[in-house]
Amino acid sequence: MANNKVSVDTVYQKVLALANKEQRGYITPQEFNLFADQAQQELFEDYFHNIKIAKLKPTNNTEASDEIDMLNERISIHKVIDAQMTVSSGVHTYSDAVYKLTSVYTGTNGYEVKEVENSDIRDILVNSLSNPRASTPVYTRVGPNKIKIYPTATYSSTANIKYEYIKKPEKPNWTYVVIGGKALYNSSGSGHADFDLHESEESNLVMRILELSGITLSKPELTQVAMRDKANTEAKKNN
Repeated sequence: MANNKVSVDTVYQKVLALANKEQRGYITPQEFNLFADQAQQELFEDYFHNIKIAKLKPTNNTEASDEIDMLNERISIHKVIDAQMTVSSGVHTYSDAVYKLTSVYTGTNGYEVKEVENSDIRDILVNSLSNPRASTPVYTRVGPNKIKIYPTATYSSTANIKYEYIKKPEKPNWTYVVIGGKALYNSSGSGHADFDLHESEESNLVMRILELSGITLSKPELTQVAMRDKANTEAKKNN
């Protein structure tokens, strides 16, 4: 399956179609963009929670293994490798687009830089057996998107530190122009962005946005439509 992004316009049109069924309401572009961002973030964060739950299932459970594979596939489009850190005054900084830092390593020889807690670093440094060396470096977090690598004599002045991470999803934005008092989709509008999720999430996004719309707009009928459609979709999957 190709890892294409989910069209923000396709999702909006489906949301409107379901919301307008039996004159159940209209969701403005501004409201949709707010709900779209929240829905995307919730679905994205669910991946990590669901993986944790799946790993608690019996190790010989094929269903759990398949679930983890599926979730990892959806997360994979957010993985970035060989990103370069910058360094200043002995502190290395990585991108603020990082959702989860998964690996830090030296760019020249590929040594893994392991994370240690700030509360442990003092004991590590004074112990000759655990004292980090050039080939066994460690790091501590010293601020938002900032780490300090030990031994500092080796790594305090070099920028050749690379990392792998899972990036935050880019915020979706349905851009439009108003003609005759009506908002019309404009894919070339400033700030336009499709959903930054695996293409298989289209239906889940539609349902989640409808649920959010029903709760936030005090229109429970929208939530009822969403839940009914979601149940129908699940029933079709199981047939």
